Amino acid sequence: MPVRDAEYFWPANARGLRPCFNRGANGIDGTLSTALGIAHGGKPAVLLTGDLALLHDTNGFLLRPKLRGSLTIVLINNRGGGIFEHLPVAAFNPPFEEFFATPQEVDFARLCSAYGVEHALVRDWAHFTALISSLPAQGLRVLEVRTDRKRDAAARKALFADIAAGL
Repeated sequence: MPVRDAEYFWPANARGLRPCFNRGANGIDGTLSTALGIAHGGKPAVLLTGDLALLHDTNGFLLRPKLRGSLTIVLINNRGGGIFEHLPVAAFNPPFEEFFATPQEVDFARLCSAYGVEHALVRDWAHFTALISSLPAQGLRVLEVRTDRKRDAAARKALFADIAAGL
């Protein structure tokens, strides 16, 4: 959902940001590797991604020693596939949770450590703002934001209903 949230909610502005979206066959193919390529040799970059998309390409972390530049990964960890909460199949559980939401229990701090990647668990909005306000000139780091997939889906649905009611 992070790429869709950016498309839906990012306000137009004149900040000169260059958004890039990786849209492979599943929308998650090579997300990390693509972001590393964008960050390599250029300005500090930020990847906004979900947990399953990051897990789909974790071996991209093997490029860390070769990275000339900086990539900050904002990881939305809702422990599964949030987009599927918006499909009709979400009403059928079982089998929804196990086979569509694909819940995961990965400890991202340990995963990052295995690859020598810096990891920070975001405590709250003020903590996130402090971490993201200044991007490092060099290196790779993950800022993990834990959310609740079901609550997020309900909030999006309510927001879209409010918008539709106002049209």
